[in-house]
Amino acid sequence: MRPTLPTPPELALPVASLTALRQALLEEVGDDGAARALQRAGFAAGDAFFDLIARAAGGDAAQPAHIAESLFWRRLSELFAARGWGRLAHEAVHAGVGALDSSDWIEAETAQAAQRPNCFFTTGLLANLLGRTAGADVAVMEVECRARGDLRCRFLFGGASALEALYADLAAGRDLEASLAALR
Repeated sequence: MRPTLPTPPELALPVASLTALRQALLEEVGDDGAARALQRAGFAAGDAFFDLIARAAGGDAAQPAHIAESLFWRRLSELFAARGWGRLAHEAVHAGVGALDSSDWIEAETAQAAQRPNCFFTTGLLANLLGRTAGADVAVMEVECRARGDLRCRFLFGGASALEALYADLAAGRDLEASLAALR
């Protein structure tokens, strides 16, 4: 019999709280500092989300959840949707890179009109959660963001070298599809 995991306490805050936090960080430390701080905070929050996923799968929080891939992605989306973040849809876009897409991701609504993708808390959270689930480091990069005027938020994830290569190509102005095709 598996041990029952204790239910950690949760705190529901209005979306305006995340907006205020983002704004305070921007004013105190600037764009790049705020992005790094939000990403680090998101990464730290990933531990609690991992525990919630493990509990939903009937697993042990110390071990990655061993559930079918399609069930994992559905549970991940349900977990975030039930907490007001929005729904995530998974897509395998390359042998070493996956994508999570959302047309209603709430973090994008907390940002003012942006020039670059802005869901920094989410990228940190997903890096931790997906990494713990995979049992290896996972890098996450947002390539589309509703705060920037895109129709969806799109988070790519995979190994650090693959994501670094994609980032370099995108920063050089290369198309995402061509960058993905060029990955080995």
